[in-house]
Amino acid sequence: MALKESGGETRAERSRADILEAAAECFKERGFAATSIDDVARSLGATKGMIYHHYPSKTDLFCAVYRRGMEINFDTISPYLDKSVDPLTRLERMAYAHAVTMMRAQAFQRTVSQGVIMHQTGATTLAQRETLRDLIAERDRYEAVFAGAIEEATKAAGTDQEDLSVATKIFLTVLNSTVHWYRPRSDDAQAEQDEMANQQVTFALQGIGLTPQKTTGQRP
Repeated sequence: MALKESGGETRAERSRADILEAAAECFKERGFAATSIDDVARSLGATKGMIYHHYPSKTDLFCAVYRRGMEINFDTISPYLDKSVDPLTRLERMAYAHAVTMMRAQAFQRTVSQGVIMHQTGATTLAQRETLRDLIAERDRYEAVFAGAIEEATKAAGTDQEDLSVATKIFLTVLNSTVHWYRPRSDDAQAEQDEMANQQVTFALQGIGLTPQKTTGQRP
């Protein structure tokens, strides 16, 4: 029987979670190619053997970080998918939650972004490309959830999009942008992130012809 930590996780689960956190930070700062298992081990204060016990290769570790990043995304928006809520409010809440997550889980989200670029440019081995293809499918599924929400919100507002796919990509690009450039500028990072997320949501909604219902405060 696996021993449980105080939070209900097994030691192995806690160990894997710690490795993923450390690896995400390393991939964020150095990129996939320049990051080694040694780097992750040093960051974690552990041995390479401890990393390899859970993840047989750097590619396996990178993919695990990517998967965790997508899990975070789905977990973030799932409370706001209630179809009984009017479409614009639902989209606005989803967008705000997503924008905040891009900043608060930045290391994981930048790894997802790196995986997309690696897949698009073919800068991987054949085996890596096959693995990344499966991971990209998760990202596509996530994007499809937003596409559906955008379609319903714009139809309800009478601003149907000529090309829903393009509208969705533009919408998410606005919300995703902080993954690449955001750094906290004040001691109150949470308030700063909330305000920035509000601005992003406003810009994203206006970009697809929608008038935000709320421009300040925490939308959810």
